[in-house]
Amino acid sequence: MIRYKESKVYHILQKGGLFLIGMTVAANLSGCGNQANNSNSETLDKKDISTELQKMSGMNPDIFGWLYVPGTNISYPIAQNVDGDDSYYVTHDVTGLNESDKGGIYIESFNMMDMCDFNTVIHGKTTSDGDMFSELWNFAKEDYFKEHDQFYIFLQDNTLTYEIYTAYQAPNEDIFREYDMTDLSSCQQYIDDMKKYWTTKTNFREGWDGGVDSTNFLVTLSTVDAAHPDKQWIVVGCLVGDKAGTINRELGDETSENPVTTDDAPVLPSDDTEDTGNAPVLPSDEATSDEGSSGN
Repeated sequence: MIRYKESKVYHILQKGGLFLIGMTVAANLSGCGNQANNSNSETLDKKDISTELQKMSGMNPDIFGWLYVPGTNISYPIAQNVDGDDSYYVTHDVTGLNESDKGGIYIESFNMMDMCDFNTVIHGKTTSDGDMFSELWNFAKEDYFKEHDQFYIFLQDNTLTYEIYTAYQAPNEDIFREYDMTDLSSCQQYIDDMKKYWTTKTNFREGWDGGVDSTNFLVTLSTVDAAHPDKQWIVVGCLVGDKAGTINRELGDETSENPVTTDDAPVLPSDDTEDTGNAPVLPSDEATSDEGSSGN
């Protein structure tokens, strides 16, 4: 089984410390970290979200989770059509009862409801009134990207924290038909190919681009502007907190007969300093990368 990996850089960020961006940091970056217990999710009224999630899933069994992006109006239940109709929530609201031009927030049948896939793609429309996933476009702005660094997914029995590490525009293609997300090498190819769409104006969290690999758990938030249907705007988060400790998976790899386990993740030094739970202190605007930079 694969469990999410921890990151030295993320531990430093969570303590509110400044760090230098460079090859040394990139080399030390081993993946995404587990710091959910002291994250901003603790300040949320989980009881209200849990109650609402339970109520709505009781009304519609397609609803399995709740997406919350702090500092935005994105706070919606997530659905998956149990009959396998991936287009259903393009034309229906999340209750599953009413036709709606706005549609609902949903995942396709390629993904599992338990959030244990390598990459879970959550879809939502861009609307004229700024509803649904319209605010994802704000992540193209440098300051906005810096100020909004995490999102949360609430399940019936778990709270998951994701660090937003990049936002970019890509062709509006179905990645599940392009990549086999059950194979480690194919997952890694997806990560490598993702960088092809990065430009000097692409926003990404400094130091994280080299620390995500096929053993991590990603969530891709995707929206399409109706005026440009051939393009999609993507905001990608990497799992950094799994409160219940239930996120794991087995993947095939043509180069190995054995599943990857937590033993494959690097052993990181223990934390001697008390975690303050502060939001990450991000690098200055002067730090840039050849592959991308903060700002659009």
